[in-house]
Amino acid sequence: MPRTRIEGLLASFPKLMVPGQQHTTIETETIRYVYQPIGEDMYAVLITSRQNNIVQDMDTLHLIARAVADICDVNDQQGVILRGFDILTAFEEIISQGSRDKIDLAKLRTIMEMESHEEKIQDIIDRNKEREAKQELKRKAKMFEEQRRLATKHGLAEPSLGGIGSGSVGSILGGGRMGGSYEPLLSREPETIRSFASASPAPMSSPSFASNARGMKLGRKPKGADVMGAMRNEIDLSQNIAEQLTISEQTHGYGSSVAAPVTAAVAAPTMALADMKAVHVQIEEHITAIVNRDGGLEQMEVKGDLSLIVTDEACSVVQVGVTTNDSHNAQIKTHPKIDKKKFQSNSVISLKDASGSFPLSQPIGVLKWRIVSTNEDDIPLTINCWPSPNGNGAVDVNIEYELNDTRLELDNVIVSIPIPHGAQPSVSDVDGVYDVNRTRGTLDWEIQTIDDSNKNGSLDFSIPGNDAGAFFPVVVSFVCKRPYYDIAVTSVTTPDGQGVDFSQLVSLVPDQYAVI
Repeated sequence: MPRTRIEGLLASFPKLMVPGQQHTTIETETIRYVYQPIGEDMYAVLITSRQNNIVQDMDTLHLIARAVADICDVNDQQGVILRGFDILTAFEEIISQGSRDKIDLAKLRTIMEMESHEEKIQDIIDRNKEREAKQELKRKAKMFEEQRRLATKHGLAEPSLGGIGSGSVGSILGGGRMGGSYEPLLSREPETIRSFASASPAPMSSPSFASNARGMKLGRKPKGADVMGAMRNEIDLSQNIAEQLTISEQTHGYGSSVAAPVTAAVAAPTMALADMKAVHVQIEEHITAIVNRDGGLEQMEVKGDLSLIVTDEACSVVQVGVTTNDSHNAQIKTHPKIDKKKFQSNSVISLKDASGSFPLSQPIGVLKWRIVSTNEDDIPLTINCWPSPNGNGAVDVNIEYELNDTRLELDNVIVSIPIPHGAQPSVSDVDGVYDVNRTRGTLDWEIQTIDDSNKNGSLDFSIPGNDAGAFFPVVVSFVCKRPYYDIAVTSVTTPDGQGVDFSQLVSLVPDQYAVI
């Protein structure tokens, strides 16, 4: 319907109204006006066709009127105009493409508030970073003040922009005053600064006061360069510390989305070089599982690969035998240089070219697989979160876990539940241990091992508040030394069938594992 048509219908509405009429509908040949007073000299008007269900139209009109009254004061026309954008947004949520959406006033309020847990977390992280930056500036200011105090104590003039007679600028640039010596102001560091700088990975020079007079020397390294080098080392050290802090924050599951890729990178098990054999097999899987709070599976994907690292030239031509039990309809791909037909018929990974060999001391992926599922039973670990307001100004929360795939053994499991800022949870029952992380605003439930003998557990706590949605998303991290895709390396042999001793490392880590 063009805009001019809508404007014409609205302009006709006041003319069609009959003063003193008790009805709230007006019908023309093709159009029905359904209206309701919502304030002084203001009406909520719904324009529909005459074929529409009048009962549904009245219900839609009542919701619109309640939404407008909920957003602003309907007795103040200026206030209605100022909140016009919010009112239009509410109308779009109620009516979409000419049809009424299944929505009530409570759900409409939730949508209009547009609260995002991820946004709250990001705001907390930004505030913490800003506070740390201010503290760092204060520390630097205190450091320079201490340097000035020491310079004054030892009778050194502060750097200035005076003439040559002051001697300051010339000394800092590397020259010296005749008949005496002068060290740069920053070369005399307090003990605390020297101890901080000594932690830098780069070497630092610590020049001291010269005892003998010196004149200007050509080719001599300016002492100002030592000072700038020391400051640069301090800056590099500060950047390294900041990077470690950033990695630490991401490790606990906070970033742009519900994701925890850094957690996976940190938590993945590693093997010492001394324990690696001439042929090393590595199986690595990354799982993404997003479940809604009602238990429905939103997304699940498992990506895995099998890599070989050969460190002995005598073993550069080997064949790897594997066994698989594909119960998840995995999509499998082999490296272009691997004999695909031989793998499909005999489950043997070998080079297609008999005269070729594997590269030495370089990991090469020979097999990849991908599993996508929409079946809730395929989730290896199910997390259920049940927050319930108890009517006494608090929320009772019950968290349960269940291991669905009993083949797996999950270690270092951490279930992070968001909690209201500043609130103190009261834990009544827990399988494992818990910790309240004030920095990230989460209650971290830690289970050392989840396996077939410990496949169920729960955590119950109560916390002040009344918003049941404040406890999502629930983020899970763990480490597993067995793959989700049931694959195992049975043997490594030479082309003539001789067995080769090999080492193996298997890891399954979550990229994203959350209940939203």
